[in-house]
Amino acid sequence: MTIISGVNRIRIAFALSLLLLGACSKEKPVQPQPVVEDENTPQDGGTLIRRLSSDVNTLNPLLMNNRYEHYVASYLFTPLLQLDANLLPTTAGSLTDKYEISPDGKLYTFHLNPKATFSDGTPVRASDVLFTLFKIVDPKSESAQFAGQFELLDEPNSHADDAHNTVVVAFKEVLAPQLVAFTVVHPIPQHVYSQGDFKTAYASSAVGAGPYKLVRRVPGKEILLERRADFWGVRPHIQTILFKIITDDNTSWQAIKRGDIDETIISSDVWTMESRRPDLMKAMDFRRFYTLSYNYIPWNTRDPILSDKRIRRALAMCVDLQSIINNIYHGTARAMNGPFTPDQWSYNPDVPVIRYDPDEAKRILNSLGWTDTNGDGILEKNGKPFTLEMVIGAGNSTSMLQAQLYQSWLKNIGVDLKLTTIDPSAYFQGLMAGKFQSSYIGWDLDPDPDPRALFHSSQFPPAGQNFVFYKNPVADALIDQARHELDHSKRVAIYRQLHAVLADDQPYTWTVQVSTKWAITKRVKNVKESKGWGLYLWYPGELDWWIPKSQQKM
Repeated sequence: MTIISGVNRIRIAFALSLLLLGACSKEKPVQPQPVVEDENTPQDGGTLIRRLSSDVNTLNPLLMNNRYEHYVASYLFTPLLQLDANLLPTTAGSLTDKYEISPDGKLYTFHLNPKATFSDGTPVRASDVLFTLFKIVDPKSESAQFAGQFELLDEPNSHADDAHNTVVVAFKEVLAPQLVAFTVVHPIPQHVYSQGDFKTAYASSAVGAGPYKLVRRVPGKEILLERRADFWGVRPHIQTILFKIITDDNTSWQAIKRGDIDETIISSDVWTMESRRPDLMKAMDFRRFYTLSYNYIPWNTRDPILSDKRIRRALAMCVDLQSIINNIYHGTARAMNGPFTPDQWSYNPDVPVIRYDPDEAKRILNSLGWTDTNGDGILEKNGKPFTLEMVIGAGNSTSMLQAQLYQSWLKNIGVDLKLTTIDPSAYFQGLMAGKFQSSYIGWDLDPDPDPRALFHSSQFPPAGQNFVFYKNPVADALIDQARHELDHSKRVAIYRQLHAVLADDQPYTWTVQVSTKWAITKRVKNVKESKGWGLYLWYPGELDWWIPKSQQKM
């Protein structure tokens, strides 16, 4: 017989009560705790949808001529050297592990990353780098944007050592901006780009050493890129990049508000009226900054009327810059006086901005024989009316508005300005071919202020980008002198003198430097800025963006 003590009876009774309670109640499973996303920790995956304001003409990195082609190329190709946030050359994120410059400054030795491969899986070789440089300086390539930076390349004394991933690049003379120039060299594989017509065969294909590869290009519509699974460097976080070509600013603004795109440049009107709306500020990040850029009116100096700098200056006096700044840009721009921006060390603050003075402009034109003899309101000379044509890229509403204002200002002094819109894809090609009298356009400038490609008489297209065909021996001499001057203070003085010469000659009528305004959806994280360069084309820049898992689009 088992004897149960009082204490044990209590324990048994308590245990039985727990069993009975469990039998009568429903079991509640343990719920897993939701994972809280850490928005400070980068996450992989997703699709970034970017806007291109114009279609690209080519994906060949040696033939790029506009910012949109550079935007795409930054994902597909890796340069020999990168620019950091301060716009200084760096090996970080580049094809180069290290480099040396000879004591005389004429030899540059680059030691390539031995892990670097192109998107077709082949290794990046020193001979590919040399092939790329030789293509840049080959006149048949028509690499207008880059050829001028390497015209002193000493080809016979440049050589590649594929066994040791080393390339030695020799120059005939020492150039102050030469190291920075290597940041625009995007090596291409010789075994691919040596085949076919170099100028046309690679408009819609790309084999590069960048972190992304081309999936497809639909001209006029979109470009799709995909992150390389085999990328040899620091892999970016975003899986795919979709560029949508939206030429109209208003259309792109509506698209980002709907969530159809993730980023777009916005107009000053949108910035002023929309950027402080609480509902939009919840969904978008608005940025404003000055970059190394300016707007200008190029004058084709080969034109019989525009060949006289006095006429160009008179036409410049008819641009009401303060009205443009106040009424179009709502105070978010500043007047320009020449080829260098106020943030560049080469800028000459003593050069005056050309003031708006239509009466003086008309007096100058009258003194040159342009008068209204028949009373129709249009000046004539030798029986020919003073008529000019200005070409504008289609879809750029701000440029068209300024052109229309300029048209009205010129009409007041008797000059008939006709406006012609051209498809953006053909617009710049027409300028480079010299098929224009005037236009309204902007330049993105290089980190080093050397303006040789734009204003030296040796740089007429296709050799360079002097598409206004400006020629002045004094300007040529100053440009050449500054490029060879290694003493920074002396170089500053030379460029300030050049600034004054160009402002006097007016091959361009410089108008305004507009602060750039961007809208970026807040699902895109780690968007940073570089002084003078903005959001893109420096390292790591756009390659360091990421999107939280919960907000990723497929």
